[in-house]
Amino acid sequence: MDYLNAGEVLPEALLNEVRKYAAGKLLYVPQEPDKKAWGEVSGYRHALVKRNQYLRNKFEHGISIRELAAEFGLSEESIKRIVYSRKDPNRLGYAPTSASAVDYAKVGLLEEWVHTYLLFHRVNPAFSDGLRLAHRYYLGPFDMPLSLFRRTSGPEEGMKWQVHPAVFADRVAKWEGKLLSGEGTPPLLIQYAEGEFELNSDSPLFEALVRSGVRAYPVVIWVTGEEDRDTFLTDYAPSPYPVQEAG
Repeated sequence: MDYLNAGEVLPEALLNEVRKYAAGKLLYVPQEPDKKAWGEVSGYRHALVKRNQYLRNKFEHGISIRELAAEFGLSEESIKRIVYSRKDPNRLGYAPTSASAVDYAKVGLLEEWVHTYLLFHRVNPAFSDGLRLAHRYYLGPFDMPLSLFRRTSGPEEGMKWQVHPAVFADRVAKWEGKLLSGEGTPPLLIQYAEGEFELNSDSPLFEALVRSGVRAYPVVIWVTGEEDRDTFLTDYAPSPYPVQEAG
């Protein structure tokens, strides 16, 4: 270890104070202690928080201990300790609402909210599985103008996903009723790629919002690459919550 002359590195006032306690002595000045907890630097600790939250969400929606043990490669006893523990400070409740998505986003768990929503409320495991096929970034939720988006499903000709007129009308009416009653509703899930938006879920909710005169509404944006992520943040909105990478 190299030693330095304190007179060469310390301000005069501070040097005079040091002389009162250790004039003529060799001093070792330790670095500031690392206040980060175990695992935080590598990200391993947060990865466990993400896994455990998603695991609990699946258990609370009816997935058995045995199924979870097989899926996550853990013993059934380990699964029980995770799902039954009430002392975990990272434990979150879940609801299919924008408010719940915000709670998850604040602690970097937006991806877990998205997959829980897709699996158990949209009942669309194919969409959830598809998102896991590549590295994604999840941004939001934040309010964006609905004028930026267009429906991708409905009874009209040319829609990406065709829906029978009566079925679509019934779904829109149900969302209109929820909006009128003030019931919590989910954010819209939207893909951003190469400057274009694609509404990926809840076209009936989108239609109900438009018919109700809503101009801006919470959305979750997902992108596949860093370039699209950075372009979106520059052109549209800085994320108020941590941008989450799928892990």
